[in-house]
Amino acid sequence: MIRMSAAEYRALGLPPMTRLPAAAASQSSADNEGPVHRSVLDILRLRLGARYLVQHTPNRPRSRVQGGREKRLGAVRGWPDLAVYGPEPAGPACWFVEIKPPGAPVPSYQREIHAQLRAAGFEVRVLRGIADAEAALALWGIPTRT
Repeated sequence: MIRMSAAEYRALGLPPMTRLPAAAASQSSADNEGPVHRSVLDILRLRLGARYLVQHTPNRPRSRVQGGREKRLGAVRGWPDLAVYGPEPAGPACWFVEIKPPGAPVPSYQREIHAQLRAAGFEVRVLRGIADAEAALALWGIPTRT
């Protein structure tokens, strides 16, 4: 990256740089996934009770150095946001959940990890809200409390 002062930039004869309006800047950095994530997490914990554990795996390093550290410790790019651990008649089980806001695509690197998990015998669902969470629990046959 080349850094220069504003005077050096103007001396090059380039068009003036403009900033995004405040509304557009805040819109571009809006957290669209966070509210969906929290509502899905809340409903899963409410419906599952103490026999099940719902765990979040953060996978968003803040810098290239931190990302390298996390990968060295086993972080996997594209890993699902949540894991649900609990009993099944055959023994302990795990289900994986990817959270996406409505309309947001699932990137190819995440689809690849989901395919690997499914090939290993795990259930993976992309949830976009509470209704999807309720449907996943029913599909997985997990008993829920009301």
